[in-house]
Amino acid sequence: MEAQVLAVLGSATTPVAATWVQERLDGELAYTTVITILTRLLGKQAVTRTRSGRSFLWTPVADEAGLTALRMRRLLDERDDRDAVLSSFVSALSPHDERVLRSLLSAADATDNTTAPGTDRSAAGEAEN
Repeated sequence: MEAQVLAVLGSATTPVAATWVQERLDGELAYTTVITILTRLLGKQAVTRTRSGRSFLWTPVADEAGLTALRMRRLLDERDDRDAVLSSFVSALSPHDERVLRSLLSAADATDNTTAPGTDRSAAGEAEN
């Protein structure tokens, strides 16, 4: 249901009310259910809201892929041994997923302007954690 609500929000060109979201779901969900889902998404930082009169206008921060990434980060943050979790995750990737991950990491390295030249990114990341 969260993915459905995010997809509807993602189709909006401006912040929208919960009733707008409900209408685009063809009445599949009750208004109170839409509000509950939006509130949960707010807690997951997948949406933002701004007050408009007595109600709120909602805006997506993350799409379905972003929501999944938020869940993955939250699960990782809950574990004591991040290195072991990441190692296990990477070792279970398919060859295609591994190539995609390597490509994304290479692109991130190439565009990372926050790390000084000659600084080891992994060491900098460990200092922040």
